[in-house]
Amino acid sequence: MNDMIITTNNRKHSVKINNSNEVEINNNRVPVELSQINNSSYLLKFGNKIFEITAHKLEKEKYGILIDGCYFDALVRTQLQENANDFQKNKNVSSKKLNIKAPMPGLLLKLKKNIGDQVTVGEPLLILEAMKMENEIRSPVNGIVKEILFAEGQSVEKNSIILTFE
Repeated sequence: MNDMIITTNNRKHSVKINNSNEVEINNNRVPVELSQINNSSYLLKFGNKIFEITAHKLEKEKYGILIDGCYFDALVRTQLQENANDFQKNKNVSSKKLNIKAPMPGLLLKLKKNIGDQVTVGEPLLILEAMKMENEIRSPVNGIVKEILFAEGQSVEKNSIILTFE
């Protein structure tokens, strides 16, 4: 028996291939018949319906699929691969604390975010004045501001942690 998780349009579907004549999709058993036309084209009898399918591997786990003229991308993983991916995502999310450091000594002119604010990639965080020039420091990742260590008007040294977010 093959257990897979197939993700399409950000929706996950549990698929089990019980035998050559039956699959189980999200705990619903369906009789199937699959006939290969050529290297990438198939005829699939799914229940009482027949579909013409063309599938191409795009990347490691990603496939481009054309079913009766409708195209979509599908991510196909074994249950073990899906569990490992979920674990890695959760590990990265829960353990990442990012420090924003001063790239040069200067004066903190303006804080554009407060503690608890949501931050997206590329969004301005603060303005640092150095050598009479204003430098806008932007967020390198998405996150939430957790701590602000300097106030507007304070001087900061190079590599001083100005704020942190997760």
